[in-house]
Amino acid sequence: MKVKLSELKIRKIIREEIASLSNPSISLEISESLERCLGLREVMNDFCNYTADKLKIDRNLVKVEVVDNRDKSGIRTTAFYNPNNHRIVIYGKNRAIVDICRSIAHEMTHMQQMIEDRISFPVQDAGGEIEDEANAKAGEIIKLFAKSAPGRKAIYESKKYKI
Repeated sequence: MKVKLSELKIRKIIREEIASLSNPSISLEISESLERCLGLREVMNDFCNYTADKLKIDRNLVKVEVVDNRDKSGIRTTAFYNPNNHRIVIYGKNRAIVDICRSIAHEMTHMQQMIEDRISFPVQDAGGEIEDEANAKAGEIIKLFAKSAPGRKAIYESKKYKI
């Protein structure tokens, strides 16, 4: 069966291919047991790249892991950012995709703060300028992402998008 592509579709494919070559995708790993996350991997990956672009972070630097076990991953809460290797680990078990993505944006905001040398240790883990900025920026990015394109509303996992 032959598929006929219009000139418009061909141009779109070429633009997307060029964009992917010049702006690589963030490294996103998801634990095999997190079926819902795996089912929405494309939108989560899109969110990671969108967030890096919004925060003006080089996509090549970011490594995001969504895990199902805190102990094995060395995190005590729902998320962790390691400034030494820019590894972001998010606990994903029994969490909504939008909450996982909010944690990704929060930790990437800490990454931006670190790159800009705005964090001094010890960082206050509740309240304070650094943490408040990460919370506010994460909420803002979630809303902007969902509004930026029709398919991105899947981040909210309405019945239409549930796996």
